[in-house]
Amino acid sequence: MLLPAVLLVVLGAAPVKSPSRPAPGLPQTKADSGSDIIALPMMTFSSDHGISYGAVGGIYLYGPGKTPYAHGIGAQVLFSSRGVQSHYVRYDGPRLIGPLRLEAGLEYRRELKSPFFGAGNLSAPDFRGDLDNERYTFDKGAPGGWFRLRGRPFGPTHPLQSYVGYALRYTSVDTYDESMLHQQRPLGIEGGMTGQLLVGALWDTRDDETDPLEGGVEEIALRVSGMATGSRYQYAGITLSERRYLKLSSRLTLAQRLTLDMLFGEVPFFEWSNTGGVNVSEGIGGMSSVRGIERNRFSGNVKAFSNTELRYHAANLQVFGKSMKVGAVMFLDLGRVWHPGVPDGKWHEWHPGIGGGLRLMRRAAVVRMDYARSTETGRQRVYITFGHMF
Repeated sequence: MLLPAVLLVVLGAAPVKSPSRPAPGLPQTKADSGSDIIALPMMTFSSDHGISYGAVGGIYLYGPGKTPYAHGIGAQVLFSSRGVQSHYVRYDGPRLIGPLRLEAGLEYRRELKSPFFGAGNLSAPDFRGDLDNERYTFDKGAPGGWFRLRGRPFGPTHPLQSYVGYALRYTSVDTYDESMLHQQRPLGIEGGMTGQLLVGALWDTRDDETDPLEGGVEEIALRVSGMATGSRYQYAGITLSERRYLKLSSRLTLAQRLTLDMLFGEVPFFEWSNTGGVNVSEGIGGMSSVRGIERNRFSGNVKAFSNTELRYHAANLQVFGKSMKVGAVMFLDLGRVWHPGVPDGKWHEWHPGIGGGLRLMRRAAVVRMDYARSTETGRQRVYITFGHMF
């Protein structure tokens, strides 16, 4: 049932990759007027979350001179077989306030047996891959909301974009008596509110946002939390990211991403694994940072990871009368963390993941199916989800 459900979303409409826009499965069009309304079932799989099932839907309203639409509202209801819930409602107004784009969302996330392995690059050396072991888990709830104003200060075709925004989230933490989290009791064990002021800039020269072949995007993002932002914890973070795409031939593209994220101050443990920026990642480990390694296997105040993909456009197919691109990918991911007060090993001790996968693409829709292996432990992981990794 998994692949047909994925194909239904791809063939039904084009998804939007960025988490700041409505959900996968929603249409993008340049119609001058009217509206689109759609709701679709969704099913994905990852070794970290198990089978995820639910629905996505949305409403797009069009108007003269407003591209790709005047207003977009997307919603998702999603449950996983490993006890994860991820629900949201998001709004996108590309030119709501003059040339400024307003993006906003309300979200609820609940995780049973969320991973915690301690801090640092050498954490939990006794872990043997059992994600249900209560020693390495806790239960977490995280309702919240955010908004962001994004614009192009030098005109709609200039590569420079800048944004400012705010995010507020309440995190609840429930520990097991035998868990590392209960025993170590790091800052953040009480949970609580985190309010973040967000500021960033991007230099975007990609030829296509969802399936780029050439160009790149550089980003710097700042986030600040403190009493003035409604946060229980006072800390700051900076994220530096470089994504580059080199077209080697008509069918072959080399894609590279480098990310460095640094946190300073009184950082709660549940922020150790998060990065900033327009497209948020987590790790080290998992489908958004280093594939083949368990999700958030290594975390700390400073995270760095590299993703290298060789993307091959294999064929064009007609499926149910719809044109679809089929591609293949080989990849190498590397990552490591640094954290104050714990041993992090030598500078060259990075955690690698290698693998390959398939891509199904229609218009802006991309379905990603990856197989990955950790060369350190030999453990293997599978991911089926939407959108390129970067």
